[in-house]
Amino acid sequence: MEPGGYLTLKTFSNGKDVILAISDQGKGIPPIDKMGIPFFTTKDSGTGLGLAVCYKIAARHNAAIDIQTSPAGAAFFVNFKVPDTENAADHR
Repeated sequence: MEPGGYLTLKTFSNGKDVILAISDQGKGIPPIDKMGIPFFTTKDSGTGLGLAVCYKIAARHNAAIDIQTSPAGAAFFVNFKVPDTENAADHR
C-alpha cells in the first residue's frame, strides 16, 4: 500500500461467529493458488512465512481466513467459530 492509504480493522458478529476484518487500500493481491503455502513468496525479500503462520494461528483458534481482493485493495476476514456456552467446558 502506498503511503497515505488506510488500513482498517473491524470486528463484528455474524450469527454466533465473530469476524475480524482487515482491509487496505493497496493494489490488491493477484490470484495465486499457492497463497499461504510455507516458503512461497512473490516478494523479492520475503520468506513466504507470514500468511502461512497466520493460517496456522487461525486454525489453532478454530477460525478460518477468507481473502477478497481487487485493484482497490485487499480484505482478510478471520471467522472465529464461537463455541456454545453450554458446551464451553468441553473446549478448554
